[in-house]
Amino acid sequence: MIRAAVVLCLAVLATLVVATTSALAVPPAITAVGQEDRHPAVALVAPRADSVTVYIASAPDRATDGSFLRENVVATGFLTDTEIQSGQWLDNAQIDPGSYFVMLRASLDYASCVSYDPSTFDRVEDPACADGFSAVVPLTVPTPKTRYTAKAQLLKGIHIVYLTLTGDPLGAKVPYQVCWKQPTGKRRTLVKKCVKATLSGYSWNADASDLRRISTKGMNRRTTFTWSTRGGTPKVLLSKTITVS
Repeated sequence: MIRAAVVLCLAVLATLVVATTSALAVPPAITAVGQEDRHPAVALVAPRADSVTVYIASAPDRATDGSFLRENVVATGFLTDTEIQSGQWLDNAQIDPGSYFVMLRASLDYASCVSYDPSTFDRVEDPACADGFSAVVPLTVPTPKTRYTAKAQLLKGIHIVYLTLTGDPLGAKVPYQVCWKQPTGKRRTLVKKCVKATLSGYSWNADASDLRRISTKGMNRRTTFTWSTRGGTPKVLLSKTITVS
């Protein structure tokens, strides 16, 4: 008796599943993605959707329910009715430069999109309504161009120069070195000397600075300091010539 009831329940459940999927709504669609000053933007189509959510993730991996893995989601946006109707969404928050993946999730308007067949009581979803997950679309947010400047504060009395390197804006750590040529020995042969450091930036909306204390003893009266990146292919950031004595 119990086994028969279980079989009957499974049969009813299978019938309901078939019934509710016999005429399904269409998934929402992303027609374009982009960014404005690191604010993600999405153009979309989600007709007669009651709600639409935008998910932005650092990786395209998805769970069995179709959603992005939670640990990879970096931003979420809930569209207003006006945004859904216009098909345009611009996030009010910025995200860091990098490569991302965008997906929509829409819920159809139940009152206008769902009906039931009076003869079979099957649920019918209007195929003109948007429901479910969209396809995943890649998004690239470019790194802002950083402007580097250098400042030299000379203390002649104690033969010290303070060299300050500033990057604006800077939201990453940039290993760098500052180098100069200094005469050595009786022949006053020029030898390259360098001091290594790291410019630590924490926001792409702010600058970052690093100061180095260098002895000027033995330097040429006019000395040129050159700042360049370290690691990979070195890149010269800037040079500055100062009178050290």
